[in-house]
Amino acid sequence: MSAEDQELRQIFLLECEELVTLAESSVETLRAAPTEDAIHALFRAVHSIKGGAGAFGLDHLASFAHVFETYMDLLRKGKSTLDDAAVDLLFDGVDVLRQLSDEARDGEKASTQRYEAALAALRAAAGLEEDAAAAKPPPADFDPMAEFEAQMAAAPAADEAPRRKYKIRFVPGPKLLEAGIDPLRILGVLKTLGELQVEIAGQLPPLADLDAQICAWSWTGTLETAAPQADLDDVRDMIDDLAVFEFEGEAPPPAPEPEKPVAAASAAPAPKKQAAAQAAEPAKPRDKPVATVRVDVPKLERLGNMVGELIITQAFLARQASGLDPETHRPLFRALDEMGQHIREVADAATSIRAQPLKAVFSRFGSLVRDLEKTTGKRIRLEIVGDHTEIDKTVVERLSEPLTHLIRNSIDHGIENAEGRAAAGKDPIGQLRLSAEQRGAQVVIELVDDGKGINRERVLAKAIERELVSPGAMLSDQEIDELIFLPGFSTADQITSVSGRGVGMDAVRQVIEEMGGNVALTSRPGEGTTFSLTLPLSLAILDAMVTLVGRQNYLVPISAIIDCLRPEASAIVRMDDRGAMLAWRGQILRILPLATEFGVAGAESDPTRAILILVKPSGGETVAIQVDDLIGQEPVVVKSLERNYRKVRGVSGATILGDGRPALILDLSSLMAVDGRNRRMPRAAAEG
Repeated sequence: MSAEDQELRQIFLLECEELVTLAESSVETLRAAPTEDAIHALFRAVHSIKGGAGAFGLDHLASFAHVFETYMDLLRKGKSTLDDAAVDLLFDGVDVLRQLSDEARDGEKASTQRYEAALAALRAAAGLEEDAAAAKPPPADFDPMAEFEAQMAAAPAADEAPRRKYKIRFVPGPKLLEAGIDPLRILGVLKTLGELQVEIAGQLPPLADLDAQICAWSWTGTLETAAPQADLDDVRDMIDDLAVFEFEGEAPPPAPEPEKPVAAASAAPAPKKQAAAQAAEPAKPRDKPVATVRVDVPKLERLGNMVGELIITQAFLARQASGLDPETHRPLFRALDEMGQHIREVADAATSIRAQPLKAVFSRFGSLVRDLEKTTGKRIRLEIVGDHTEIDKTVVERLSEPLTHLIRNSIDHGIENAEGRAAAGKDPIGQLRLSAEQRGAQVVIELVDDGKGINRERVLAKAIERELVSPGAMLSDQEIDELIFLPGFSTADQITSVSGRGVGMDAVRQVIEEMGGNVALTSRPGEGTTFSLTLPLSLAILDAMVTLVGRQNYLVPISAIIDCLRPEASAIVRMDDRGAMLAWRGQILRILPLATEFGVAGAESDPTRAILILVKPSGGETVAIQVDDLIGQEPVVVKSLERNYRKVRGVSGATILGDGRPALILDLSSLMAVDGRNRRMPRAAAEG
């Protein structure tokens, strides 16, 4: 395979991943509320996968998609029933399509057992014979248009159906000829359906601009036919994404009704009249695809790095100009302001380019939940909300593993079986809700189950048994819940394939914190558990408040700051076991002196002569961070400290300030958790 063919193959595999995600979403829609649009969307996705796989010699994928498409054709033509068993079969089929596409892309062998089982089930449902000929994939020179022409020619003629006139518009796309589809053959197919009249629309470009690889003409016309609208849908599906094919039907003339007895005059309209009225409805317009271009990730990384350098340079210029008189150098300050605004727009654009919708991750969990239903014997209803929320591509790629851990443990340990739920007065079907929402410069992902919640007595007993907590320790409910994140902690008495709220939970927290986020947990006994994952919208650029502690600079994310103040002496409360506390708006808040946390010499120790920054990370408590002074707010470029040095607790990264000095960016959730464990928990638990 040439380098060019290899590149085209990789492009197809990326498109295949998107098509599989679309197919899975369509099946989810069919399970909730079957619609014709969802059936057609699923058919088109499978059809596109089959055509591309056959062109690139992906035999397993092409042959499986071919059988899948055959079954889908029966469903959309109403020749097969879409019941619960059919939906389960569709889910299995989409799962195998994903495995086969992953195998083609990554080289990892798909499950042969699952492939063969799903293939056999689809063959049986589609009424295909189990023989060698049926198992063969389309050949490399497979002509989908020829197969389509044969199918349309073999279709039975309508028996005295009312003729209907359609207005048709056809505009070829730039890839139509490259895909091997001749527009004249499309006209030929339409002529087999009835009387076709065509007018050329638009003009050909000048000869110097004419490209032989691109069809430059379009047409409009009318088709009078007795064929069902589904045949026109087939034509549109055949050239899906390769051309615009729109049609709108006019209502057929009403058929004469036989004379009826007077007594029947008030009877309800006949079903045939209802069907005719429905047939008169115009075909729904399809959304036009958004033009896209694929860019290599290294190029995006380079763009991000260059934007970061621009931000650092802009901060340096602003710092240098701060000593000048604004009135004397008004044009300079105006230019600096405009430059800062433009750089911010460029930074936002670069961030949006790297952003991807969470649907790429969330769509995979339907299959996981169905597998766990079979393993645990529980019935689960998964609700996904906000999967259109976008976040940095790097975060999307790393989210699958931690969310998988959380879902497995919620189903295994959180949600009761049907008998337990019935005894608790709950719906026998467990509820699992996965949602995402952007809040400022952060994205919050929540996983909520309606299970029995965390058994805190059992968790504490296990922690004492494993010597993670001292026997006499007095822990709050929140601190007990936090124990499940300790390495190796589990309440399971025996190991199973999905056992242990706590097995892998330390890995969940580690992965999220490595991405600059945090994990919060709330549990309600008998009602359920909520995991909240808070992640930065971008891993590259951050709006931060620059602070001074001693002679060191520390940066606090702006999104977490509530207020900044210099407290009065009356607002400081001294407590023996917790040190100085702040009385603020009816609350008693912890004070975290950064000088103490990081061992900075020469810093102000008296809170009344320092500045307190009140912060509240998403899902966390409000805490007062003590610093010496505030320098100002500025956008900064986040550099990984762990990648270049090592992981430091309480620090999410580092940056270069406008004056050229390095500064640390605070990880507030980690900092608060470390401080809380050191102050209130036994040493063994704090070190875990």
